[in-house]
Amino acid sequence: MPPGSLLTEEPRLMLKRFNPLCRLAVVAALALVGLVAGPAPQAGAAAPGVTAQGTTLLTSRGHTALTYTGYMNGESFQQEGITSYRGWQYAVYWDSSSHVNISRRQLPSGGWQNLTLTDYTTTSTDSHNVISLGISRADGTIHLAFDMHASTLRYRRSVAGLANDPGRFSWTADAFGATQSQLTGSTVTTVTYPAFIDAPGGRLQLALRTGTSGSGDEVLYEYAGGSWSHLGRFLDGVSNNQNAYLFGIEYDGGGRLHMTWTWRETSNASTNHDLMYAYSTDLGRTWRNNSGAVIGTTGSRSITSASAGVKVWSIGQNRGLINQESQVVDGSGVVHVLASHLPAGAASQSDFTTARETAVLVHYHRDTSGGWHQTYTPFLERSSRGDIGVDSGNNLYVVSGDSKTHKLHIQTASRSSGWSDWTLRYTSAAIYFSDPLLDHAHLRDDNLLTIFTPQYGGSRIDIQDWKVTA
Repeated sequence: MPPGSLLTEEPRLMLKRFNPLCRLAVVAALALVGLVAGPAPQAGAAAPGVTAQGTTLLTSRGHTALTYTGYMNGESFQQEGITSYRGWQYAVYWDSSSHVNISRRQLPSGGWQNLTLTDYTTTSTDSHNVISLGISRADGTIHLAFDMHASTLRYRRSVAGLANDPGRFSWTADAFGATQSQLTGSTVTTVTYPAFIDAPGGRLQLALRTGTSGSGDEVLYEYAGGSWSHLGRFLDGVSNNQNAYLFGIEYDGGGRLHMTWTWRETSNASTNHDLMYAYSTDLGRTWRNNSGAVIGTTGSRSITSASAGVKVWSIGQNRGLINQESQVVDGSGVVHVLASHLPAGAASQSDFTTARETAVLVHYHRDTSGGWHQTYTPFLERSSRGDIGVDSGNNLYVVSGDSKTHKLHIQTASRSSGWSDWTLRYTSAAIYFSDPLLDHAHLRDDNLLTIFTPQYGGSRIDIQDWKVTA
């Protein structure tokens, strides 16, 4: 059983966390979407339930530096920090000796096996410098990108077959090659936010930001046939002194690549604004806006803030909109975005930290006809960010922290309600911090909710396991 008690606190009780003026604004906003109108959800509510299966210790020696309101282990933009593949689960973290670690366990209940890559030592305490993990389905290589914040690429990969046939190989550092700063023959510089993308046909792709906060581009690489190729820039922010912060970039089951993001005008997070969307039907080579018109070609004609039809929801500056929360695409091709910002009726606030104190989680989704929808929830995070996942029945699960209370929450919503019945299913004891991460593949494929969640202080990282009951 995870620490703390299971709760079934309903959304309108959560509203007590707001001051009176903000509470009125939230209630008004929620009433517009029908979230708090009517009686409280009962035990038989449609929103899925969760049943604790246990908590395991990933490490008690995690990196403890706290910067930018988080740790180097557990940040929302890790794609991925924990994932499952062919009956094994993998998780990555920095240890207290500043080394990259990768652990694995055989599902459903094997013990964690850890290896430490001691030939590279970070000097960073910057929570942007996370470790991201990707797996090539074609050759079974495991890929790691790490320790970057507007700095030189740090990348390494395993021997072929390590993930496809785990029993053939010893789980030791010898299975991984040396740290590299190149993918295609030239050093990759000034990069941040590596995101591995599991692509059709056994391809593995890697999106990177080049540039800096307030002036950055997104570029795309592709791994196939045992080597990387550079596809080019696909999002241009530098030309207009902006930065596109991705909520997520991933393929649906039909091979369409979906991407959502927000623009930032300066290095100040208060200038985050708007929800943007584009998709690709040819492996990220060309890009289309929400209505299907071609608006960009990777490597030659980048998407910009002036590209027609990419803004799908207006969110102004000074709304406490945090960048890079989360995105997931369900089995029907519906795109779901987890964002958080001030409620509709609340006054704008130019101080980002102050705005985050009353910012609430908001669910946006794009239906299969291209229409976008917004549902406010009453859940708070302060400076934390949450993660959103989907099960095999297209029900939604959000794990979120609260940087003030140090509590972890699980919220769920059902497909049958149109994801309007958001219900709090669990609140932990006051022991967690930074951003919790979901194993999206495990939830989607096996209806099991696994949460990577650092405890406050950073040294201990728990892995919580839950069974979902839709």
